[in-house]
Amino acid sequence: MRLRIGLLGLLPLAACTQDMPEPETAPPPQDCPVLESRNWHAWIDAMPGPDAVRTLNISGEVDLPTAGYEASLKAGPADRAMPPGQRFELELTPPEGMAAQVITPTPVKYRAEAAYPAYRVITITCAGQEITTMPDVIIAE
Repeated sequence: MRLRIGLLGLLPLAACTQDMPEPETAPPPQDCPVLESRNWHAWIDAMPGPDAVRTLNISGEVDLPTAGYEASLKAGPADRAMPPGQRFELELTPPEGMAAQVITPTPVKYRAEAAYPAYRVITITCAGQEITTMPDVIIAE
């Protein structure tokens, strides 16, 4: 008889714990997989002509741990200096499925209408880590 009372007394406690939601956890921060980077250039194409548009161009190369990554740059915030400096985030999409485990040089390119007539500096980051800074962005006229 005592055993029955003891088990019955625990039932309400067991029911309470089943209704408790799992605590939400944020995904762990991802590290930038870039091993090396080089050959970074930034310039504004301001060549005259019909329908000419000032275009910001950025190019460089990153070494990644496997083949098959896709790399792109996403424009980020600009500072308030004149001319401004602007940040760009390197976005990397890993390959799906199996990939060769070999260090792979991967080109990075950006081309879009320039938001400003000139830039003081362009900074490239990856997962919050600075990869490179390109001061004095030239204007090709």
